[in-house]
Amino acid sequence: MFENLYDAMSLIFSRWWPIASGAITAVDIEEIRLDEGSYSRLAVAYKFSVGNDGPYTGESFWRSSMSFDEEGRLASAKRRLNDGQSVLVRYRPDDPSVNRLDRTVWQGF
Repeated sequence: MFENLYDAMSLIFSRWWPIASGAITAVDIEEIRLDEGSYSRLAVAYKFSVGNDGPYTGESFWRSSMSFDEEGRLASAKRRLNDGQSVLVRYRPDDPSVNRLDRTVWQGF
């Protein structure tokens, strides 16, 4: 349990983690249903290697900050990301299995 908490908390500092080149393996729009309603988000799966180690995999999410035309914005973002497309991945130096897409991937959405 402590390890999961450490992994989650360490994501706060991911901006300063090393960067590796990766590739998108899937892009989907997911609908998340909650008791108080639902929302949609873009899910991007990717893979990367660190030197000779890997491949590692990960999944990052993007949600439109604008409530109007959320579906349109998500569909537009999905069209801009393709399987095999190169992306930058931030990874925790002591455990690359803890990773996320670099924030530059989301710029312009």
